[in-house]
Amino acid sequence: MSDASGDRAAIAARRSSTWWLLSRLVTEPPLAPWLDELDSVLASVDPDPTTPLGPESAALLAALRAARVEPEGLTALAVDRTRLLAGVFQNDELPAPYETVALGDAMNTGRVLDVIDAYADAGFDNLAPELGPPDYLGTELRFMALLCYREMEARRGEDAGMAPTWLRRQQRFMDEHLLAWVPAHCERLAAQARTPFYGSVATLLARACRIDRNDIAALMEMTPTVLLEQAQ
Repeated sequence: MSDASGDRAAIAARRSSTWWLLSRLVTEPPLAPWLDELDSVLASVDPDPTTPLGPESAALLAALRAARVEPEGLTALAVDRTRLLAGVFQNDELPAPYETVALGDAMNTGRVLDVIDAYADAGFDNLAPELGPPDYLGTELRFMALLCYREMEARRGEDAGMAPTWLRRQQRFMDEHLLAWVPAHCERLAAQARTPFYGSVATLLARACRIDRNDIAALMEMTPTVLLEQAQ
């Protein structure tokens, strides 16, 4: 998502925008205004293999444009999104997109409470209740966008000393939650998708988590150890 160079606030802003887009890919139904916006965003990404998420973005753009010219293409997208991402259907081959369900741990309320605590500790109590349970895929992705946004605000404002705290929170949530289930779950989604568009969405999500974890590691290496140790 970034090359861990240049202005730290700009990097945080770019990462926040990326996570917000990833969340919207999960939460937004495939309606024309959203697809118009998505087409524009994806078209601006360099498809070169050396560009982070470049090939995945190009594949998603191609799938999007193909779906929009196919008869009943948008209907097929809506049906596939409901099946894969709405949390309505669940079976052994395709668990619902919730962290506890995907990990086969639906009866473990401790994991859900840990997610809720992470939201609350960052100042986001009752985050996105309209999306359903707090460990929903779209909500967890949105939380990462908000953490990056808070880091950006800290770096641009007079509270730059809080930036390592926001970075540390990103690292913890990524390691303790997102990486524990999102890449593997999205690889299953890609295999189960009935449209190239949502297959590409799933591939993009899995790849994005792994790339951003590397970015976090690089950013933490650039942060003085004493500041990371003080971060909560």
